[in-house]
Amino acid sequence: MNYKKFTVTDFICDEYFQNWIIRSDEQTNDFWNNWMQSNPGKNDIIEQARKVLLNINFKEDLPAAEQVQRALVKNLAEIGAIEESERQITKVIPINRFRNLRKVAAVFIGVILIGASLFYYNWRNATLTVATNYGELKTLMLPDGTQITLNAHSSITYLKHWRNNQPRKVQLQGEAFFNVVHLNKKDNEIKDQDRFIVSTNDLKVEVLGTSFDVKNRRGKTDVILKTGKVKIAFKNTKQADIMMLPGEMIAYKAATNQLKRSQIDPAAHTSWIDKKLVLEDASVNTIIQYLEDNYGYKIILKDTAIGNIRMEGTLLLDNVKDVLFVLSTSLHIKIVKEDSTLTFGR
Repeated sequence: MNYKKFTVTDFICDEYFQNWIIRSDEQTNDFWNNWMQSNPGKNDIIEQARKVLLNINFKEDLPAAEQVQRALVKNLAEIGAIEESERQITKVIPINRFRNLRKVAAVFIGVILIGASLFYYNWRNATLTVATNYGELKTLMLPDGTQITLNAHSSITYLKHWRNNQPRKVQLQGEAFFNVVHLNKKDNEIKDQDRFIVSTNDLKVEVLGTSFDVKNRRGKTDVILKTGKVKIAFKNTKQADIMMLPGEMIAYKAATNQLKRSQIDPAAHTSWIDKKLVLEDASVNTIIQYLEDNYGYKIILKDTAIGNIRMEGTLLLDNVKDVLFVLSTSLHIKIVKEDSTLTFGR
């Protein structure tokens, strides 16, 4: 970024400069201190921009974006009306001119404050989305140290700027494994900011410090708890909240409000993290769904009986061609690939 050509307004609107003034860290401090030493002629402009940002005091209950927009339009309209009336007046005594100037100044200040409020509202609610393609796994670290592994064809969204007095929240589409950092181990003194909440289309998983898997596919959400304890809150209010213990799995279909709770081996159900698919009396239909969801294939069965065959063992997911070869050999079938379509037949 060429900051040498920046004006006061440019610095105020620059996100990296804003982060330095509002929420500085060692890296941003080093950058801007070194930059100011190399560009002493910009120190006055930097100081003006800094004072503007520091003098903006905001309440937590900021207006909604629609309210800000309406107020902005109203103030701009008043400025336009004042300017139009001044063009129509050929002779104005000094006191009236002074009053009009005061009105213009008041409206102008209002516009600045509204603009600043809108800037802060957008800054405070900015989100980040991390997504994976078909056949891709991705691991990311959240600001609190929580580690998330995203399965293929999945995404996770969270606030860019974490709030110190509110729960940590993420929105999931697809499947992910969470290893959540426990911020407070005193269960009788849990605060809002100690909680971690994963939301899907159908439910919320609330935890403190836990490792678990959430899969939201095909109108169903599965939650598999590996360690710790989680609370499941359903968006369908007819379904009561439940507490899960390690080694449990819930499978929930929102459309029919069906809930199944079972004991499972978490390692087998989360083996995809290590690019493996552990099969425990799994049907070929289950494997087909996995290939469609995570690799983007459309799979056609020439003989529907193939889908009911049960399999045991482990499929290595490093190379999808190897997976198809193993399936073809084990099932004694032919698998024909045409673009993104696979046809299973005898």
